Amino acid sequence: MIIKIAFKNVWRNKVRSLIVILSVTLGLTGGIFAAAIITGMVEQKVRMDINNEISHIQIHYPGFLKNFEPQYSIPGADSIAGVISKIPDVKAVCTRIRITGMAASPNSAAGVQIVGVDPLQEKKVSTLYTTISDSGGGYFIGNKKNQLVLGRKLVDKLKVRLKSKVVLRFQNTDGDLTEAAFSVNGIYQTANNVFDETTVFVKKKDLGLLTGNENSCQEIAIILNDIDQIPIVEPSLKSRFPGFDIRNWIELRPEMGLITSTIAMEVYIILGIILFALAFGIVNTMLMIVFERTRELGMLMAVGMSRARVFRMIMLETIFLTTIGGIIGMILSAFLVSYFHRQGIDLSSMSKGLEAYGFDPNIYPFIKIKLYFHLTLMIIFTAILSAIMPARKALKLKPVEAIRVE
Repeated sequence: MIIKIAFKNVWRNKVRSLIVILSVTLGLTGGIFAAAIITGMVEQKVRMDINNEISHIQIHYPGFLKNFEPQYSIPGADSIAGVISKIPDVKAVCTRIRITGMAASPNSAAGVQIVGVDPLQEKKVSTLYTTISDSGGGYFIGNKKNQLVLGRKLVDKLKVRLKSKVVLRFQNTDGDLTEAAFSVNGIYQTANNVFDETTVFVKKKDLGLLTGNENSCQEIAIILNDIDQIPIVEPSLKSRFPGFDIRNWIELRPEMGLITSTIAMEVYIILGIILFALAFGIVNTMLMIVFERTRELGMLMAVGMSRARVFRMIMLETIFLTTIGGIIGMILSAFLVSYFHRQGIDLSSMSKGLEAYGFDPNIYPFIKIKLYFHLTLMIIFTAILSAIMPARKALKLKPVEAIRVE
């Protein structure tokens, strides 16, 4: 009975109730959509870094990541990669030569990371080849020696083009300076300007001959079937290969790990602030309702309605107002997120700023389903918290004095 009465009371002043519901709806819709944009940007950044640069897990010889020196080679890398490829949760694995050096053209020079890859293996682990446009050449086409694939930013810096010659200088395994001319075969372009400007790719066999060790390998990259399988696979690899430095993508990119670990907290903080602000409006509305119905509430208590029932009635009215707006807001936001997740949001006008930090200017909002369950609890908590003051105000009414109020 109290539930029916409370629900009917919500619609006694339809305009006021609709305004409260609309404010809750718009507040939550805006908050959830903003959270989805932030989450989508971070998810895209993580996915892009994993697919183009670091993979899920990497294996190195201890000490290699400090100076990237070629003598820190993994012995028996191909046999280790073969063992890893048979692990059920592993999707693909590849071996790489990775050293630091200098890329020079007749016009300019730049310090770079030189990565030697097996093109067929690399395509299974990395999607970098997909970032080469039709006008950007190809990804190691044919069997021609000393082919070079480099980023668009580095191309602009060196002032070269397809088929131009670029000299790579680096130390070999003996510590001697070595250099060789490579022909620009492909030009890739990711959303990470720093990566594009500092990383070049050559064939592993070409680089191996130049370093003085054809079987040289400084890095084993591993892609899993699912990122959530890292906590299962990583300990298994460490137990099988205890003498190597095995790290997951968070350990390789701690700054990205920090962002992903704090993004969920930031989302809840944003939504919490919005609900906290909305709570003030709800409290004000319910206090006004109690003030307008002072005489009515006094009569109800005078004819026998207990104060506990009056308290529950006010509480339920507040909960109805808040949850109706909350449910509509979550449904509307779900449609918006779903639509823009498919269509994307084009921020090309801000591309230079976003790409400087490695973010794609085409954003696809994304939100986890569990957020809606948590948000439902937050809305109910906000409704209960907002109802306490008006309900207590109603409890303090004295029936005899309340009936006399005009």
